[in-house]
Amino acid sequence: MSRLPRIFLLFLLLTLRSHAADLTEPQRILFIGNSYTGYNNLPRLVGEIISSNGNEKPQIKSSNPGGRTLENHLSIRETLTLIDEGNWDLVVLQGHSMEAAMSEINEVTRKSFLNSGRALAERIRKSSPKARIVFYQTWARHADYWKDPKADRSIGNSPNEMSERVRTWYDKQQEQCANSFVAPVGQAWTLFYQAHPKQAKALHIADNSHPSYQGSYLAALVIAHSLNALDGKKPIGFHGKLTEQQANDLKAIAKKACAAPALKN
Repeated sequence: MSRLPRIFLLFLLLTLRSHAADLTEPQRILFIGNSYTGYNNLPRLVGEIISSNGNEKPQIKSSNPGGRTLENHLSIRETLTLIDEGNWDLVVLQGHSMEAAMSEINEVTRKSFLNSGRALAERIRKSSPKARIVFYQTWARHADYWKDPKADRSIGNSPNEMSERVRTWYDKQQEQCANSFVAPVGQAWTLFYQAHPKQAKALHIADNSHPSYQGSYLAALVIAHSLNALDGKKPIGFHGKLTEQQANDLKAIAKKACAAPALKN
Protein backbone atom coordinates (compact mmCIF):
# COMPACT_ATOMS: atom_id res chain seq x y z
CA MET A 1 0.00 0.00 0.00
CA SER A 2 1.33 3.44 -0.91
CA ARG A 3 2.13 6.07 1.70
CA LEU A 4 -0.70 8.40 0.62
CA PRO A 5 -3.56 5.94 1.26
CA ARG A 6 -2.09 5.08 4.68
CA ILE A 7 -1.97 8.75 5.65
CA PHE A 8 -5.53 9.18 4.43
CA LEU A 9 -6.77 6.15 6.39
CA LEU A 10 -5.03 7.40 9.54
CA PHE A 11 -6.65 10.81 9.13
CA LEU A 12 -10.07 9.19 8.57
CA LEU A 13 -9.68 7.03 11.68
CA LEU A 14 -8.73 10.00 13.86
CA THR A 15 -11.65 12.00 12.47
CA LEU A 16 -14.14 9.23 13.22
CA ARG A 17 -12.79 8.82 16.74
CA SER A 18 -13.06 12.55 17.36
CA HIS A 19 -16.60 12.61 16.01
CA ALA A 20 -17.56 9.65 18.20
CA ALA A 21 -16.22 11.49 21.26
CA ASP A 22 -18.30 14.51 20.38
CA LEU A 23 -21.43 12.38 20.07
CA THR A 24 -20.95 10.72 23.47
CA GLU A 25 -20.30 13.95 25.34
CA PRO A 26 -23.55 14.97 27.11
CA GLN A 27 -25.05 18.27 26.13
CA ARG A 28 -25.52 20.67 29.03
CA ILE A 29 -28.78 22.63 29.21
CA LEU A 30 -29.75 25.18 31.87
CA PHE A 31 -33.36 26.31 32.39
CA ILE A 32 -34.09 29.64 34.11
CA GLY A 33 -37.75 30.49 34.65
CA ASN A 34 -40.62 30.08 37.08
CA SER A 35 -43.68 27.86 37.47
CA TYR A 36 -44.22 27.66 33.70
CA THR A 37 -40.90 25.81 33.69
CA GLY A 38 -41.40 24.00 36.98
CA TYR A 39 -44.92 22.63 36.39
CA ASN A 40 -44.80 18.95 35.38
CA ASN A 41 -40.98 19.23 35.48
CA LEU A 42 -40.63 20.64 31.97
CA PRO A 43 -36.80 20.29 31.91
CA ARG A 44 -37.15 16.55 32.56
CA LEU A 45 -39.73 16.24 29.77
CA VAL A 46 -37.33 17.94 27.34
CA GLY A 47 -34.59 15.50 28.32
CA GLU A 48 -36.88 12.47 27.94
CA ILE A 49 -38.07 13.64 24.51
CA ILE A 50 -34.52 14.19 23.28
CA SER A 51 -33.24 10.83 24.53
CA SER A 52 -36.28 8.92 23.21
CA ASN A 53 -35.41 10.20 19.73
CA GLY A 54 -32.18 8.21 19.71
CA ASN A 55 -29.91 10.83 21.28
CA GLU A 56 -27.93 10.76 24.50
CA LYS A 57 -29.88 12.30 27.36
CA PRO A 58 -28.49 15.80 28.04
CA GLN A 59 -27.35 17.02 31.43
CA ILE A 60 -30.04 19.43 32.62
CA LYS A 61 -30.26 21.78 35.60
CA SER A 62 -32.80 24.46 36.39
CA SER A 63 -33.76 27.41 38.58
CA ASN A 64 -37.50 27.97 38.49
CA PRO A 65 -38.97 29.52 41.66
CA GLY A 66 -42.62 30.47 41.15
CA GLY A 67 -43.73 33.91 40.04
CA ARG A 68 -40.29 35.32 39.21
CA THR A 69 -39.49 37.79 36.44
CA LEU A 70 -36.27 37.96 34.45
CA GLU A 71 -35.22 40.89 36.62
CA ASN A 72 -35.80 38.84 39.78
CA HIS A 73 -33.37 36.22 38.51
CA LEU A 74 -30.56 38.79 38.47
CA SER A 75 -30.57 38.63 42.28
CA ILE A 76 -31.48 34.96 42.90
CA ARG A 77 -28.41 33.20 44.25
CA GLU A 78 -29.32 29.77 42.85
CA THR A 79 -29.77 31.23 39.36
CA LEU A 80 -26.49 33.14 39.42
CA THR A 81 -24.58 30.16 40.84
CA LEU A 82 -25.86 27.92 38.05
CA ILE A 83 -25.05 30.48 35.37
CA ASP A 84 -21.53 30.93 36.75
CA GLU A 85 -21.01 27.16 36.81
CA GLY A 86 -20.37 27.65 33.11
CA ASN A 87 -19.79 25.30 30.22
CA TRP A 88 -23.46 25.43 29.22
CA ASP A 89 -24.32 24.58 25.63
CA LEU A 90 -27.84 25.98 25.84
CA VAL A 91 -29.57 28.24 28.34
CA VAL A 92 -33.38 28.54 28.25
CA LEU A 93 -34.77 31.82 29.64
CA GLN A 94 -38.46 32.15 30.53
CA GLY A 95 -39.93 35.36 31.90
CA HIS A 96 -43.03 35.92 34.02
CA SER A 97 -46.22 34.96 32.18
CA MET A 98 -47.45 38.58 32.13
CA GLU A 99 -44.32 40.68 31.62
CA ALA A 100 -43.98 40.24 27.85
CA ALA A 101 -47.65 41.09 27.26
CA MET A 102 -47.51 44.07 29.63
CA SER A 103 -44.43 45.37 27.80
CA GLU A 104 -46.74 46.50 25.01
CA ILE A 105 -48.24 49.30 27.13
CA ASN A 106 -46.07 49.67 30.23
CA GLU A 107 -42.68 51.32 29.72
CA VAL A 108 -41.36 50.28 33.15
CA THR A 109 -42.20 46.62 32.51
CA ARG A 110 -40.79 46.87 28.98
CA LYS A 111 -37.43 48.21 30.18
CA SER A 112 -37.27 45.63 32.95
CA PHE A 113 -38.06 42.75 30.57
CA LEU A 114 -35.61 43.74 27.84
CA ASN A 115 -32.79 45.03 30.05
CA SER A 116 -32.93 41.97 32.29
CA GLY A 117 -32.93 39.59 29.34
CA ARG A 118 -29.84 41.33 28.01
CA ALA A 119 -28.14 41.37 31.43
CA LEU A 120 -28.75 37.65 31.94
CA ALA A 121 -27.41 36.93 28.45
CA GLU A 122 -24.25 38.95 29.17
CA ARG A 123 -23.63 37.05 32.41
CA ILE A 124 -24.19 33.73 30.65
CA ARG A 125 -21.63 34.70 27.98
CA LYS A 126 -18.93 35.32 30.61
CA SER A 127 -18.92 31.71 31.82
CA SER A 128 -20.31 30.00 28.70
CA PRO A 129 -19.11 32.07 25.72
CA LYS A 130 -20.31 29.52 23.17
CA ALA A 131 -23.74 28.95 24.70
CA ARG A 132 -26.85 29.52 22.63
CA ILE A 133 -29.61 31.34 24.48
CA VAL A 134 -33.19 30.21 23.98
CA PHE A 135 -36.03 32.56 24.89
CA TYR A 136 -38.96 30.37 25.93
CA GLN A 137 -41.97 32.24 24.55
CA THR A 138 -44.90 31.78 26.93
CA TRP A 139 -48.60 31.53 26.02
CA ALA A 140 -51.82 33.46 26.42
CA ARG A 141 -54.33 32.90 29.19
CA HIS A 142 -57.26 30.66 28.22
CA ALA A 143 -60.32 32.46 26.80
CA ASP A 144 -62.24 31.77 30.03
CA TYR A 145 -59.88 34.13 31.86
CA TRP A 146 -61.52 37.14 30.19
CA LYS A 147 -65.00 36.09 31.33
CA ASP A 148 -64.05 37.31 34.79
CA PRO A 149 -64.85 41.06 35.12
CA LYS A 150 -61.78 41.33 37.36
CA ALA A 151 -59.45 40.02 34.65
CA ASP A 152 -56.26 42.06 34.32
CA ARG A 153 -56.60 43.87 30.98
CA SER A 154 -53.01 45.11 31.04
CA ILE A 155 -52.08 41.86 29.29
CA GLY A 156 -54.65 42.33 26.51
CA ASN A 157 -58.35 41.77 25.98
CA SER A 158 -58.33 38.30 24.40
CA PRO A 159 -56.09 35.26 23.93
CA ASN A 160 -55.14 36.43 20.43
CA GLU A 161 -54.15 39.91 21.59
CA MET A 162 -52.11 38.55 24.48
CA SER A 163 -50.46 35.96 22.25
CA GLU A 164 -49.42 38.58 19.70
CA ARG A 165 -47.98 40.81 22.40
CA VAL A 166 -45.98 37.93 23.87
CA ARG A 167 -44.66 36.97 20.44
CA THR A 168 -43.65 40.56 19.67
CA TRP A 169 -41.67 41.11 22.86
CA TYR A 170 -39.94 37.75 22.91
CA ASP A 171 -38.87 38.47 19.34
CA LYS A 172 -37.42 41.75 20.65
CA GLN A 173 -35.37 39.75 23.15
CA GLN A 174 -33.96 37.65 20.34
CA GLU A 175 -33.14 40.74 18.26
CA GLN A 176 -31.03 42.31 21.02
CA CYS A 177 -29.12 39.18 22.06
CA ALA A 178 -26.57 37.66 19.68
CA ASN A 179 -26.62 33.90 19.11
CA SER A 180 -30.10 33.57 20.59
CA PHE A 181 -33.44 32.42 19.29
CA VAL A 182 -37.06 32.01 20.35
CA ALA A 183 -38.80 28.70 21.07
CA PRO A 184 -42.36 29.52 19.85
CA VAL A 185 -44.24 27.70 22.60
CA GLY A 186 -47.00 30.31 22.83
CA GLN A 187 -47.63 30.12 19.09
CA ALA A 188 -47.90 26.33 19.34
CA TRP A 189 -50.59 26.73 22.00
CA THR A 190 -52.50 29.12 19.74
CA LEU A 191 -52.28 26.64 16.86
CA PHE A 192 -53.52 23.83 19.10
CA TYR A 193 -56.65 25.67 20.20
CA GLN A 194 -57.34 26.71 16.61
CA ALA A 195 -57.04 23.12 15.43
CA HIS A 196 -58.91 21.58 18.39
CA PRO A 197 -61.53 24.14 19.51
CA LYS A 198 -63.65 21.49 21.22
CA GLN A 199 -60.87 20.38 23.54
CA ALA A 200 -61.71 23.16 26.01
CA LYS A 201 -58.78 23.58 28.38
CA ALA A 202 -56.66 20.67 27.24
CA LEU A 203 -53.43 22.61 27.73
CA HIS A 204 -54.44 24.65 30.79
CA ILE A 205 -55.38 23.76 34.34
CA ALA A 206 -58.36 25.36 36.08
CA ASP A 207 -56.62 28.69 36.76
CA ASN A 208 -56.59 29.43 32.97
CA SER A 209 -52.87 30.15 33.21
CA HIS A 210 -50.66 27.21 34.19
CA PRO A 211 -50.07 24.18 31.98
CA SER A 212 -51.68 20.80 32.27
CA TYR A 213 -49.46 17.80 31.56
CA GLN A 214 -50.44 18.09 27.88
CA GLY A 215 -49.48 21.75 27.92
CA SER A 216 -46.05 21.03 29.39
CA TYR A 217 -45.52 18.18 26.94
CA LEU A 218 -46.30 20.49 24.01
CA ALA A 219 -43.95 23.14 25.42
CA ALA A 220 -41.21 20.52 25.80
CA LEU A 221 -41.70 19.35 22.21
CA VAL A 222 -41.36 22.90 20.87
CA ILE A 223 -38.25 23.58 22.95
CA ALA A 224 -36.65 20.29 21.86
CA HIS A 225 -37.40 21.10 18.21
CA SER A 226 -36.05 24.63 18.63
CA LEU A 227 -32.81 23.29 20.10
CA ASN A 228 -32.29 21.28 16.89
CA ALA A 229 -31.99 18.30 19.23
CA LEU A 230 -34.33 15.95 17.36
CA ASP A 231 -33.76 13.72 14.35
CA GLY A 232 -36.75 14.32 12.09
CA LYS A 233 -36.39 10.86 10.55
CA LYS A 234 -36.78 9.06 13.88
CA PRO A 235 -39.93 8.85 16.02
CA ILE A 236 -40.19 10.44 19.46
CA GLY A 237 -40.72 7.45 21.71
CA PHE A 238 -41.57 9.28 24.92
CA HIS A 239 -45.30 9.92 25.53
CA GLY A 240 -45.24 10.22 29.30
CA LYS A 241 -48.76 10.16 30.74
CA LEU A 242 -50.41 10.73 27.35
CA THR A 243 -52.06 8.31 24.97
CA GLU A 244 -50.30 7.75 21.67
CA GLN A 245 -53.01 9.75 19.88
CA GLN A 246 -52.73 12.70 22.27
CA ALA A 247 -48.95 12.72 21.88
CA ASN A 248 -49.15 12.48 18.08
CA ASP A 249 -51.57 15.42 17.91
CA LEU A 250 -49.17 17.53 19.97
CA LYS A 251 -46.15 16.43 17.92
CA ALA A 252 -47.88 17.63 14.75
CA ILE A 253 -48.68 21.01 16.33
CA ALA A 254 -45.11 21.47 17.63
CA LYS A 255 -43.63 20.65 14.24
CA LYS A 256 -45.97 23.09 12.53
CA ALA A 257 -45.21 25.89 14.99
CA CYS A 258 -41.47 25.49 14.57
CA ALA A 259 -41.72 25.31 10.78
CA ALA A 260 -43.90 28.40 10.34
CA PRO A 261 -41.91 31.06 8.40
CA ALA A 262 -43.13 33.85 10.68
CA LEU A 263 -41.75 32.00 13.67
CA LYS A 264 -38.28 31.21 12.37
CA ASN A 265 -35.38 33.02 13.98
